[in-house]
Amino acid sequence: MKITSTIALLAAAAVAPAQLAPIRISPDRRNFETAGGKPFFWLADTGWTMTTRLTLKEIDEYLADRKRKGFNVIQLILVPWDARRNGNLSGEKPYLDDDMARPNPRYFDHVEKVLDRIERHNLYPAVVPFWLSGLPEPGPEEVGKHEAYARYLAGRFGKRQMFWLLGADRWPNGWADIIRAFAAELERSSGRADQLMTHHPAGGQSSSRFFHADPWLDFNMLQSGHNADLPAYQLTVGDYGKTPTKPVLDGEAAYENITNALVPNGPGVRIINAYDVRRQAYQSVFSGAAGHTYGACEVYEFHTVGAGKAHWTVGIPWREALKLPGSQQMGYLRRLIESHSPVSRVPDNSLIVSPNPDTPNDHLAALRDRNGKWAMVYTPTGSAFQLDTRLISSGRVSFGRVRAQWFDPRTGKAGRSLTVATGASVAFTPPQAKTDWVLIVEPTR
Repeated sequence: MKITSTIALLAAAAVAPAQLAPIRISPDRRNFETAGGKPFFWLADTGWTMTTRLTLKEIDEYLADRKRKGFNVIQLILVPWDARRNGNLSGEKPYLDDDMARPNPRYFDHVEKVLDRIERHNLYPAVVPFWLSGLPEPGPEEVGKHEAYARYLAGRFGKRQMFWLLGADRWPNGWADIIRAFAAELERSSGRADQLMTHHPAGGQSSSRFFHADPWLDFNMLQSGHNADLPAYQLTVGDYGKTPTKPVLDGEAAYENITNALVPNGPGVRIINAYDVRRQAYQSVFSGAAGHTYGACEVYEFHTVGAGKAHWTVGIPWREALKLPGSQQMGYLRRLIESHSPVSRVPDNSLIVSPNPDTPNDHLAALRDRNGKWAMVYTPTGSAFQLDTRLISSGRVSFGRVRAQWFDPRTGKAGRSLTVATGASVAFTPPQAKTDWVLIVEPTR
């Protein structure tokens, strides 16, 4: 009896979710932090379809890889775009008789196990309740059904440490009132004391366009979209300047290994690569974003050989796509930010004295400590540039010289530091041209 009880306890512990610290908005309204005041830099991966396309064992495999690489948030959809038609791997569909007001408990039993797995890996779920894209415009009867669904989700998941991403990949149009009603019902039914909420918009848009003044919208989310030729960072700059002040991040940037602009794949078609992914991430974060979301094409849909695939997919198996270099390099970005007083960082392109084009392949982005303890500049090209270093000082004192160091975003390693004179226009030349670098400037010690 004692042995049996011990085995049962060990089995329960193996699947028990971790106790995640609650996340809140920081006092400056620019970033996230834990309830204990520890800075929280959002670094998410898009595991959108994991609730219906992976076994629990495969989910553990996927999550272990993402945790090892430095991710701390997993974005997923409770009811992906094909779930109402195909169900999950057990054949369970999300709603009884396809009625959203009548959620299928057996389907959501599995969802609960997925959320447990995410938390067990010390990752935060960022949950889309259902995928809005592709649904017809709603009738008046839909409000009550969505409120009933929201009540069910709040009752089942409302006490978890997680984020809610409402909407999903669509202009609100006739859905705006339903999204607001859904948010209100979640708050009413769960209290939502420890669950932050935002809206996942359509491509090229931000939640701020539709809901910025809504009190339920705790932070803004962008979908800059899957086009590496567009200046995605400009959406971050726009939201950073809005009032009331709210954190902003790109929740769906260009995915690694997807065709540029989602054109059909074929000979000569450009495929978004690790450099494109890095550039968008660094330009956004150095423009004031509170974090960033990475995605890989075959990972978000968990593609397997022989399965149907979207026309913009390269088509490698999802396990192989886990190894794409951009995912590893996102962790380097997080470590870089967290190593330099992350709560006091502010974007400041006025430090860049040389010409700074607004074209995405050429645009430099500067970030600094508001107290002058450091500055960083991301260059996507590796070309020389001039920087005003006079704001970099040790406390209130400038010693006339600063320490400069080049950080390689491909490897996460910093080179040997050099001491240079402080000045209004100091020239810096990266170690290698035609690729991206980060310059770190700090006071001499």
